[in-house]
This record gives sequence, C-alpha cells and structure tokens, in this order.
Amino acid sequence: MNARTLGYGALLVLAAAALPACAASDSNDESNDPQGGTGGDGGSDQVCVPGHQTTCSCPGGDDGVQVCLPDGSGLDACDCGPSGTGGTGGGETDACGDGFCGDGEDCHTCEDDCPPCEPCDIAPSCDNAQIPPQNLPHSTEFDVPKMDWVSPEQLQQRLAQYVQEAAPEMRVLAAALATAPASDEHPYVSALREVFAAHPAAAEALRTQLGTAGMGAAEDYRQAFPERRLPRIDGDVQAMDVVYPGGTMECGAPLLRLNVAKITVHEEDDDFANDIVYCLIQAETATGAEIRITPQTPNLDEGESFEFSLETSVFWGQQGPTTPAGNMLITYDCVEADTSNGYQDLIDAIGGAATQIGDVVEGENGWIFTTAGAIAPIVSSGLALDGDDHLFNAQQTIPLDKQLELSNGAYWTVRREGTHLNSDWDWELFIHVWGCAEYGTL
Repeated sequence: MNARTLGYGALLVLAAAALPACAASDSNDESNDPQGGTGGDGGSDQVCVPGHQTTCSCPGGDDGVQVCLPDGSGLDACDCGPSGTGGTGGGETDACGDGFCGDGEDCHTCEDDCPPCEPCDIAPSCDNAQIPPQNLPHSTEFDVPKMDWVSPEQLQQRLAQYVQEAAPEMRVLAAALATAPASDEHPYVSALREVFAAHPAAAEALRTQLGTAGMGAAEDYRQAFPERRLPRIDGDVQAMDVVYPGGTMECGAPLLRLNVAKITVHEEDDDFANDIVYCLIQAETATGAEIRITPQTPNLDEGESFEFSLETSVFWGQQGPTTPAGNMLITYDCVEADTSNGYQDLIDAIGGAATQIGDVVEGENGWIFTTAGAIAPIVSSGLALDGDDHLFNAQQTIPLDKQLELSNGAYWTVRREGTHLNSDWDWELFIHVWGCAEYGTL
C-alpha cells in the first residue's frame, strides 16, 4: 500500500508518527548527530503530507494536479496533462478516471474523462458487415482500364528482377526449394518444402524457370542470400501512430472486406475449348497481407460470366471486416488453365501453408504474412512460363483516405485484353468492397 491509496486522515496519522524521524534531517541544523539527533528542538521541514494530491491552475484556466514530494518538503510541479509543462516526477501519464482527457483518451477509450462523441452517421455499423449490401454503386475512380497482356518476356523480366533483388520472399522461396533443411529455418520454410514435395512436377518446373532467371541452384542461392526476416512493405508507417487510421474520432477506423465477385470473358483466349480461368489476388498493407486463389471457372465462351461465391472470393477481410491501417496495394494475376499439372493446387497450397502458420508479426525483425504471401506471384509467374497461360496482371492502390467512404460499399472493374498465340482475349473482373466503422451507426 502506498500513500496515494490511504485516506487523508490516515495520512495525517502517519505523518505525525514520522515527525520525530523527519526532525533528524532538519536542514537548518548544522550539527549532524550520527545517532540521528538534531541537537535542536525536534522541529520538521515538512510542509505537506507526502503523496497527498491537490489541484493547481494550468494555462487556459484548466485545473492540474500537484503531488506532495516523498519527503514532505514541498509540492511537485503542476501536472497539466500531456500538453502541459508540469509532471508528476514519475513520468506517468494521465490514466482514465483521473478527471482529465489526455493523449490516448477520447470519448470511446475513456468516457469518464472525455466529452461524449457525436454519432458516426457517415459509415455503417459492424453488426451486419459480413456480407455486401445490395445494389453497390459503381466507383469509377478505381476502375483499371483495359491494357495489354503480360507477355512471356515480361514474366521472365519479372522473375529476373525478383532473383536479382534477392527480396525477402525470394530468399524464403529459394530456402524452401533447397532439398536440405537448415536447423534454424522458419516454420514457413519447412511448410513450403512439404508443399513442394507434394507437387514434384510443379516444383521442378519452378526450379527450372527460376534457374533460367538467374537463381541457379536453390542451395547455392540460399547460401549467397540467407533468409531475411524483414517485412516486404514499409507502407504508410505514419498511419500506425494514428489512433483511428483512415477514420475519425467519432467513427473510429474503417474495417473492410473485398472480393472478386465476378469475371466476364468478353473475348475468349481459347477459341475451341473456351476459357477456364483462375485468379491469384493479393492485398498488402503496412500491417500484413492476405491472399486468395479463386476456384477455376467452368468453360466460358465469348460474352459469358461466372460469379464466385463469397466464401471462395474474399481476398481482404477473409475472417471478417479488417482495418488496413494504411494504403492497400492489390495485385491481380489471372491464368487460363491449359494443363493438369496441379499448378493451381500448388499455388493454393502455398497460401494454405501461410495461413496455417498464421505468422503475422509486426516489428523490424519480425516475419509478416506479406513476405509469405508474396511468394505466390513468383510461383504463378514461373509456372505460367511452363504451362498455364498467365494472361492477366494488374495492380492498384486503395488510398487510406478513401477507405472510410468505401466502407459504405462500392464496386469497380479491372479489365485486361491482348493477343496470345494469334488469338484475341478480353477479361474483366468485378471487385466489391464494403465494411463498417468501429463506431458506425448507419
């Protein structure tokens, strides 16, 4: 029990009992008796009860708190909260319930000290945010217009860049492709190695393509570039210091879900068998990433569409509406399935292994899911050069300052077209976004 937990009457009793001992340290007496005597009349230098608090005036007319020093010799400086110049002497910040609305406190986190919030009438409640609302409006500012397909030469350049940069995801992938495990390797590397062992044909094709891109033998590459436990994206670090990133004090932070709701084949690549398509979509933010591999569509002829189920198409907020806490980078890779080599199964297993590990760790030297998830586009590019036709690639950024508005629901389209092996193709994805705000009321 300390002095702050005692009643004022009890403090007076303790103070009175302490007076003779305190008199021994009378600073006005020049004779210091080794036995504790003062040679004086037993007077005390105490002017207040140790630990007792009293109010004091702060700039702007607010009240602060002053605490009596442990030796009772006087009051500490006036503590006016984080914005004032005073302090308690112990470096402690105001706590909820002390009567002051300080830094880190607001109408949500400390109702006792802070004025009540205005209702958030610009964003939905999270009560029914698992499914998208009906009749979503078209947000044309996020449409990605038609562009040409990703050629084999571009895919090879992409792989060569990954290899040359020795990015964290490339190092993890090489470590998993190496046949001999390391004693201190990360659990995700071990999980990936098991995935590759279960898909030997696809794993060998990937080794070949990465070797051609400059990696050489996976064992040699791993020795030259050991695993780096660093996040791939620095992204919006300043947003991490904001209490409600992308939101307002009244509404809190926006929480989002995104899915690829539909694909339309305006022109099919395979004029004879029609197009069977699957997509790998990855959403990355400053705090982590999520990845989704959609199921294969049925054979789609010119002008036909396929609607994905919600359970198989959400690529952000898969466990429920989630706060991005920064800008969101979305990468779309879609493939026309030509082979039965299990390439899609391999990519799906990679995402599953990352999910199973569940290694979302913040920090300069921590692993985050971004590093694990970013392996999938490398694998997709490598395998597209060996078998399935990787035709569709696009990227876009969803800014932090647009996310509260998007929590009300919207859709946009991402479209690509090109000519592949003398056959024209044209695909379009329909992306849905919706969600809520922590304290939304709509």
